[in-house]
Amino acid sequence: MRRPRQQRTRGGRDSAPQGSSSTSNQAPTRHLSQTLDINTNLGEGFGPYKMEGESDVLPYVTSANIACGAHAGDPLIMEAALEEVRYYGLSLGAHIGYPDLQGFGRREIHLSTAELRATILFQLGALSGLARTLGFEITQVRPHGFLYRQMASDPRTAAVVAKAVSEYDRWLVLIGPAGSSLVAAGDRAGIRVAGEAWVDRAYDANGHLLPHSHSRAIIKNPNEILNQAASLIRHGTVTAVDGTKIHLDFETLHMHSHMAQARQVAEQIRNMVPHAAALTAEPFTLDSNESNELAFGAY
Repeated sequence: MRRPRQQRTRGGRDSAPQGSSSTSNQAPTRHLSQTLDINTNLGEGFGPYKMEGESDVLPYVTSANIACGAHAGDPLIMEAALEEVRYYGLSLGAHIGYPDLQGFGRREIHLSTAELRATILFQLGALSGLARTLGFEITQVRPHGFLYRQMASDPRTAAVVAKAVSEYDRWLVLIGPAGSSLVAAGDRAGIRVAGEAWVDRAYDANGHLLPHSHSRAIIKNPNEILNQAASLIRHGTVTAVDGTKIHLDFETLHMHSHMAQARQVAEQIRNMVPHAAALTAEPFTLDSNESNELAFGAY
């Protein structure tokens, strides 16, 4: 059985809604008393190449996902990022991707089930090993780039990722696009899935993110980013590029450190979430042996 996890988050979540999307215009108003995780990515450099400005948004998020050496990151960068996560008291996420440093994990890559499983376990083990030397553990897993997009549309990939995360640690929370097939994959693998919404990416009428190749994929105007964030936080809705209002069920909000005027925008978004709190890691299901061990306090 897995050893007990130390609690490092700033507070538990009130509820864990399953991710789904619809085109209904009757979306309920989001209650600001509900907690919401705000996450960002960290450590997305390699060797002498660093991602500038990553630290600017850290005071305004509740969790940070560190690149694990596949699409970006190396041991020294990962270690430095872990120190920042510890300094700001954030929940730790593993930012996993396809092994594609040259393409930053955004190129279309297809691995066999065995290859994909192994590379995910490899990345989780690398970050977890470094984190434990500093006294804390991974709470969530957030895929990157093509792997993130592929999970939303390909049930096989979603199932492989969810199963690999479950094999490594069933207490981990898997982050993915709100409304994707990832929820079903998480259910089958016995892990918790958290839907994610973006403040600086545009959506289509089906509630899917526009691909990076689309001319309107990235929202560059700070006021438009703030408007989208306010709509998501207060009403759980986002306006698609064709004007359709989409309802998204999500538990975490993603902010890029390289969005326009990132520090100022991040501060204003954080002020919209008075009860921001990191995702809590907990088992989605327990088999009979684990339930008995927990009941009797066994370790």
